[in-house]
Amino acid sequence: MKMLKQTLCGALLGLSLAACGPTEAVEQESAGQAEQPLEAGCVSVDDTLMTTHACTHANNSGDNVNVTASATRVDTAPDISTQHKHYTLTLPAGAEGSVTFTPTNVSGSGTVESVAFYVNKNVALTVVNATTSATVSPLINESVAETGCSLIKAQVYDLTPGTEYIVVSATASGNQVGIVPEYLYNNRDRYYRDQDGDGYGVNTPVYRFACEVNSGYSKTRFDCDDTNPAIFNC
Repeated sequence: MKMLKQTLCGALLGLSLAACGPTEAVEQESAGQAEQPLEAGCVSVDDTLMTTHACTHANNSGDNVNVTASATRVDTAPDISTQHKHYTLTLPAGAEGSVTFTPTNVSGSGTVESVAFYVNKNVALTVVNATTSATVSPLINESVAETGCSLIKAQVYDLTPGTEYIVVSATASGNQVGIVPEYLYNNRDRYYRDQDGDGYGVNTPVYRFACEVNSGYSKTRFDCDDTNPAIFNC
């Protein structure tokens, strides 16, 4: 009976954690994989679960927060750091508007977090370190396409946890822009090495931080012979 209670409690805890946040596998990633920032070779986050997740928040009116952006680039501008929210920024008429964002240590590394800012208009975003006034260059700046989603663009940055940044939106039509911040670590996924190109990979996962699948990998495993494309799904 005690073992049954422990099993039920574990199942309920798993369901609650799965409600909103990263999907964990039984396998554990290595320390090196867990701590790295935006990985080499990651050039797109368009066709990923992170984009789908961001669109879920953009389409849910209950996740929307209305914010009046500052007319100047100051560290006292309104904050948009709360996770799993869609922010509707009202900008000064015909001018840029600023908000602030302070990343948290979601990966446990304490050094770098890769953050994607999704927007619903083709506007330029500028991210500035509030302490040093240094501009942070985006590692990815691309259009995204998700059926039924208002978000059309993503910019990804490597940011330091605990450091405040000023996020500046250029002028936008109607003086409003929608923005959804997402952590790549929270949206990491598992890919499996597919050496024979049959669409099935080996069982040992490689963790990717919300990047599109690389050539030579598959999101499907259970290939018992990854050297023979005629043998798979076994």
